[in-house]
Amino acid sequence: MINKCLFLSVVFSAFTVGAMAQAPRGVVYIESNVGHVPGNNSILGFKRDDAGRLAPLGEFSTGGTGVHPLAINPGNLAGTLGPFDSDQNLIFNWDATRVFAVNSGSDTIAVFDAQSDGSLVAVKGSPFPSGGTQPVSLGLAAGGDILTVANKDYDLTRPGFAASRRKPNYSAFRVNPNGKLIPVPHSTIVAGEGGGTGPGNPTPTQMLVSPTGKLVFDADTFGTAIHSFTVGNNGRLERAASHGTPASERAPIPPFGDLLPNPAGRPFVLGLIGHPHEPVFYAGFVFEGRVGVYTYDRTGEFHFVRSTEAGLGLCWLEVNASGDRVYTSNTLLNSISVLDTSDPLKPVKIQDFTLAGPPAGSEQMSLDARGEYLYVISQQALVGMPPESNALHVLRIAPDGTIAAQTDRVTIPVSPSIPQGVIAR
Repeated sequence: MINKCLFLSVVFSAFTVGAMAQAPRGVVYIESNVGHVPGNNSILGFKRDDAGRLAPLGEFSTGGTGVHPLAINPGNLAGTLGPFDSDQNLIFNWDATRVFAVNSGSDTIAVFDAQSDGSLVAVKGSPFPSGGTQPVSLGLAAGGDILTVANKDYDLTRPGFAASRRKPNYSAFRVNPNGKLIPVPHSTIVAGEGGGTGPGNPTPTQMLVSPTGKLVFDADTFGTAIHSFTVGNNGRLERAASHGTPASERAPIPPFGDLLPNPAGRPFVLGLIGHPHEPVFYAGFVFEGRVGVYTYDRTGEFHFVRSTEAGLGLCWLEVNASGDRVYTSNTLLNSISVLDTSDPLKPVKIQDFTLAGPPAGSEQMSLDARGEYLYVISQQALVGMPPESNALHVLRIAPDGTIAAQTDRVTIPVSPSIPQGVIAR
């Protein structure tokens, strides 16, 4: 049993949990996301050596099921996009003593304590109900003890799925000292009811938490919008602002720009990442291959500033600790772009780097704690891609923040499922 944009990676030291061990440096975890065998979802751990090579650390059952895999159908892209479009499927708590993971196919969240050797031990009662259907993204808010969850309800091949009954939502849970998840009363926000699938329908993808822990942002892909929420002292989620992506940026690049019907005439959005020190976040405009730049205030109101070129099929983003480099995964190119964000409001692309291996779709990413290595998940995302496209890539980061080299690539043998989510120390 092993088996599409991790949020703002900011390490806080104020929130600690007893004497639990941190996950050690040089460890990376991914979620196998096995969905074709019920109950076989797991977290796969790897250790990295000084040469950037990986060795297996172990496999840790989540006690649930990954998102149900779809038959890859090039004639129905609107049907094959959606279920796997998410980031932050797997996250650390703020001091890397605990790991949280979604079971997207069984509507639960697994919680683990990290051990000093990198192994993971499920907390008592794990996995916990997610508060909705198909949890896909997690974020820790407030003081690090409020877990926010995006429940997409877009598992198209799950038995009994009916588009007319979709009810995606955002939910919040208090994390008690032992890791138990306790629902926050009156804190579930329905993203939409009924309707259908594809463009024009709500599809939550991400729970991006601001550095203060008081705001959460989501990229609503098929809704062509970005939403923000506040997190109260009581942990309750409240709507703050919602804006459609800017129609001025809708610039289809054949053949990619017209793969999907787009009644809104606005860019589809996937992947958000926040600047670690400034009230700025970046958003991926998928088929335009551009990064949108936004500013926001403490109330959660936000404004579009401009966009800049990155790469086609831009899905997910990562940022370094100093905030002067942003990395984008470009699924249609199987590449990573590096942006100079020394001026946070005026990003400039400085590098494109193609991943090694067979054709694949580059997906979620995570920098390690020191910003020395970038880990990238690739997927068997399109028709004609081999099972070996499911892989974990290790990229060494140069002192100037560009990608110096790919040091390893490990095939993840989970087909017909595809791996989702990556975190690293």
